[in-house]
Amino acid sequence: MQVFGLCHIGRIRKNNEDCLRMELAINTVIVADGMGGANAGEVASAITVETVTASLSQVSEELGTEEQIKEAIRAANTKVWETANQRKECQGMGSTIVMAHWRNNRIWIQNCGDSRAYRFRNGQLTQLSYDQNVGNELRHSLGLTEEQVLKYPQRNVLTMAVGVGPEILIRCYAEPMELGDLYLLCSDGLYGPVCDNEIIQILGSAQPLPALAATLIDLANANGGPDNITVALLRQEV
Repeated sequence: MQVFGLCHIGRIRKNNEDCLRMELAINTVIVADGMGGANAGEVASAITVETVTASLSQVSEELGTEEQIKEAIRAANTKVWETANQRKECQGMGSTIVMAHWRNNRIWIQNCGDSRAYRFRNGQLTQLSYDQNVGNELRHSLGLTEEQVLKYPQRNVLTMAVGVGPEILIRCYAEPMELGDLYLLCSDGLYGPVCDNEIIQILGSAQPLPALAATLIDLANANGGPDNITVALLRQEV
């Protein structure tokens, strides 16, 4: 598996609350996007990736792969939640997470919040993660159209994130990988300013992963760069 990632502060924010971790020793890539007052978002995203990485480094033969990943994210949720309650300056903090773990030509995608995972295969871009925000819940629960959802000013408010409560709902997806598959993990600082068609055009170009990641981030900044931008790319080698 070829892996490359970049993280950029963007053009508006004064600090970077995104956190990117690529742990090839355990076949894992994690993107976390923190939120909270002052620098608490940075704390939440850092705790999230550190806890998940540490948990996955301790392999349990009693649990299947999906459950091991869930347990790692649950451990991160507990750690962020406890820290938020113990430290006044961290009250109300939390973090999204989207992560990829691969083994024996199979990949597992798990997320909480609205950071995303996509698969680019044969020129088609498919979102594999599930946005846990008000707008997406209105689409799926009530069947609202995109036009109706756009009328809700709170549509981007998260309905779930790591550390905002004692319990957490984790979205899971798994599939066999095909040769040449390209997976993109990103924070909303990328897919907010950059539309799907632009992502498709870039991923479809014959560039190495570092050039693809840099081009995506450059375009997000060219389109305003309103948030921190994190991009991680994973390519199943031919």
